[in-house]
Amino acid sequence: MNSLKLWLTLRVHRRKGYEELIDHQLKLARSFAGWVDSSEDFELAVPQTRPIVTLRLKAGGLNPVQLAAATATIVEEVTRDGSRWISDTVVRGQSAMRMMVVSYLTEDRHLPGLETALTNAANGRISKVETGGLRRERG
Repeated sequence: MNSLKLWLTLRVHRRKGYEELIDHQLKLARSFAGWVDSSEDFELAVPQTRPIVTLRLKAGGLNPVQLAAATATIVEEVTRDGSRWISDTVVRGQSAMRMMVVSYLTEDRHLPGLETALTNAANGRISKVETGGLRRERG
């Protein structure tokens, strides 16, 4: 089935079009990775080499259980309305998030919304870590 998808994509877009699509996806991922690098709240969990960016919350004294809870809360906040999609994962034993540029419809204009949603989820909604989990502010 995957070979059929590739064949159809090549048939519709031709090789040059497919190469341009992949280049565009990589450019978007590099741009997002650059934002992560300059973020006060997030860091790259691994270097970005594909149209996949794996990031994590800068731990700031969180233990692994608290970091996993914070990561899950951020993913839930960011994806709640269905307009953005990220997933949680584990990298080298630590909770992380993954953003992938896989749709040919993804454009530069989509990244600022994701960046804002991530920042808001990290700062505005999660007030502090307490024993037993996260306390979330209302609002």
